[in-house]
Amino acid sequence: MFTYFSKDGEEGFPGCVEARVYYTATTTESEGRQIAKLEVEYEAELTGDDGVEETVLAMTNHSYFNLAGTSSIEGTQVTLSTNLHQVVDDTDIPTGPIKPFANIEANQAFTLGQQEPDVDHCFVLNTNPESIPIDTRSLPVNKLASFYHPTSAVHLEVFSTEPAFQFYTGKYIDVPAVGSMPARGPRSGFCVEPSRYVNATNDDRWKNMVLLKRGRKYGSRIVYRAWKDQ
Repeated sequence: MFTYFSKDGEEGFPGCVEARVYYTATTTESEGRQIAKLEVEYEAELTGDDGVEETVLAMTNHSYFNLAGTSSIEGTQVTLSTNLHQVVDDTDIPTGPIKPFANIEANQAFTLGQQEPDVDHCFVLNTNPESIPIDTRSLPVNKLASFYHPTSAVHLEVFSTEPAFQFYTGKYIDVPAVGSMPARGPRSGFCVEPSRYVNATNDDRWKNMVLLKRGRKYGSRIVYRAWKDQ
């Protein structure tokens, strides 16, 4: 368990918030293969006596993945559980509509190329925002996406209780070499970030899913499963 205490006014957000993140790692054997599982559980609540009765909060994991073990994610096979996404403007801010993403079909695999598809969008599984509580941990853990690279034979599955996820193919990665770690450039990794709707704070239709009130808890769960073909 890791904890973090955010003071009232930190980065402009009201209220003192105590956040906790629990990591649970296990390995199981199934059909002759070793499956590694990492579960991440988020929990947060307003604390202190600052008089703030509500704040906005959304947390996720921003890890990058590269199943090939090379400098590129090219050749990675991707299957998303939904193709519905939040339409964005030229600055990548959602404009309101939720529509199918061009050239991506739900539950049908596609392959990442050297430059295409270029994706950095929020995909939506639960299109009923009123049903999304501030604490989603009581909801089913649904599969968001699965990935496979034929060269490494590594599989990755991502599950969560969250209603949406940001899928990013790493166009803007620009990390210099540090010590023995090599530099990392565009499309050297991809992200799957389980989340609430992007920009929910500024949309009255969606705000309740990120509005944390005193006396209540924010919560969510993410599960990663990975294995390698024998």
